[in-house]
Amino acid sequence: MTAKRFPTISIAVTVVLAVVLTASNTIYERYCAFGFGGFQCNDPVSGYGSALITTSLVSIALLVVSAAIAVWKLIAWARS
Repeated sequence: MTAKRFPTISIAVTVVLAVVLTASNTIYERYCAFGFGGFQCNDPVSGYGSALITTSLVSIALLVVSAAIAVWKLIAWARS
């Protein structure tokens, strides 16, 4: 009987998504805001507001899915 491999790829993907989400949210919180003109960003990221909010929303969804997969694979590895 062979032991299951440690789920390094699943954990690494989860960590990378967490870093992307943290970086995107940090930039989003510092330079962007909703106002009377809608969603706008200040000078360093003035043209990338919609990309930042899209990255944040997609990262949240992917982080939830990848964290669930990583935990499931980690439990399966620990049981084997």
